Amino acid sequence: MENNISKALYKAKKVLKDRGVRSALESELLLSHLLGVDRVYLHIHAQEELDSFAFERFMRMVKTRAKGFPIEYITNEVSFYGRIFFVDERVLIPRPETEILVHQASELIQDYGIKNVVEVGIGSGVISVSLAMAHPKISILATDITMEALEVASVNISTFNLQNRINLFQTSLLEGVDIKARTLVVSNPPYVALDYPLEDSVRYEPEIALYGGEYGDEILKALIDQAANKRVKYLACEMGHNHKASLSEHLGLKGYQANFYTDYSDLDRGFVATRPT
Repeated sequence: MENNISKALYKAKKVLKDRGVRSALESELLLSHLLGVDRVYLHIHAQEELDSFAFERFMRMVKTRAKGFPIEYITNEVSFYGRIFFVDERVLIPRPETEILVHQASELIQDYGIKNVVEVGIGSGVISVSLAMAHPKISILATDITMEALEVASVNISTFNLQNRINLFQTSLLEGVDIKARTLVVSNPPYVALDYPLEDSVRYEPEIALYGGEYGDEILKALIDQAANKRVKYLACEMGHNHKASLSEHLGLKGYQANFYTDYSDLDRGFVATRPT
């Protein structure tokens, strides 16, 4: 049976709609990825025939998505801060609200002439790459506790030719990291509480990148402790929406003055903190 682009999309939308997925958009994203074209092409060439191999592969992708598997893992792509990055199941899928953290960190770099940045928990590398691309004079040391995440980050660092400006180091938080004067530490660490109900699709993402302890703020507090002990002057972190009170107190105890920011839903989502030398 012959299938053109229009028919393939119609069948895909039907499968996805039954599972509550954004059927029209995601059908087009999957097929455009498979064919190596943009979504406009699909509309202009709606009557173009698909061979049986392409159609069968497309429908396998659609059925995988219908089971709740994240589309970013199917296409191995995620859009972040205006760029396309590689992702797979070894790392957390970057969320749009983390772009706000990049913006906050970027303002610190610009306002204080920061040249050295340490990212804790680099994951896919989107934060470090975005900062390096925006600020050509900074050098970045990025840590992660898992080699799997560092491997994914390395792919994205190489894609943007930043191997000479972003160095990777496997460790927990800031352990073994030499902090230079006027260094910015930026992090989007695990901050989900152990009993917090997550969407079904999130179950495919690595737990080590999600859960921050019983209350969700334990890893953040440990990072603040290490940053204070190493006399880190600038600290920018993403956090859970219910962590403002506990982290405000903890930052104050460690000598930091913090400003908190909200996300696109007007929920508390992170902080920028400075510490007198």
